[in-house]
Amino acid sequence: MAKKDVTKKNKDNGVSKESKNLKKQNVSKPSNKKDLKRKDITKTLEKEDLKKKEVKKQTIERAKRDLHFEQSDGADEFSKLAKIVLIVTLIIVVFYFITTFVTRKANAIRTVRNIKNDEKAEIQYDSLIIGSMLKIDGSYYVLIEKDGDEKLAEYQTLLQTIAANDEASKVYTANLTDSFNKNYLASESNYESDLSKFKVSGTTLVKVSDHKIESTYDNYEAIVKELEGLK
Repeated sequence: MAKKDVTKKNKDNGVSKESKNLKKQNVSKPSNKKDLKRKDITKTLEKEDLKKKEVKKQTIERAKRDLHFEQSDGADEFSKLAKIVLIVTLIIVVFYFITTFVTRKANAIRTVRNIKNDEKAEIQYDSLIIGSMLKIDGSYYVLIEKDGDEKLAEYQTLLQTIAANDEASKVYTANLTDSFNKNYLASESNYESDLSKFKVSGTTLVKVSDHKIESTYDNYEAIVKELEGLK
């Protein structure tokens, strides 16, 4: 009887131990789940922190790239602007030199033309039409030249010497080959102041005073002597 009680008691003790172990297991299980949740939350937070750091890092790198790009772009723009300014400056300088050259060339040509025109005007002024040789005021000479006269070159040399002397009397010329003068050439001379009747037969030096013919010289010796006296 005592042996059965011990056995039963041992069985009861074994059951109670198992139940206690089960209780312990049941008590410890909830604690493990909380720890797992905490760990998951911690890992999630760490992952989010890593993501945030990565995003921040990428943002900073992107900002640096953008800044570098803007600086590079700004440098390129400045370089382009500098090139444009340089090109425009060169164009202005070249245009200035071309304009200056063309202007000087034009002025030189204009000066030459003016000189030639002045020379022509002077020649025209020194050359007279016989029909109007009495219209000039004062006292002067008119050398009426016949084409083919061998002494014309000598007369011209004397005229140049006279022209160089400002105090000498003025000597004009009238060429008989001119269409307005050829009608005054005749076989016989007529030195009247009425020019409608005036005629010469060869080279003749005429002295005019107060719109009238004062004297005439129609041979080589007389012409040269009178011209030399004017030098």
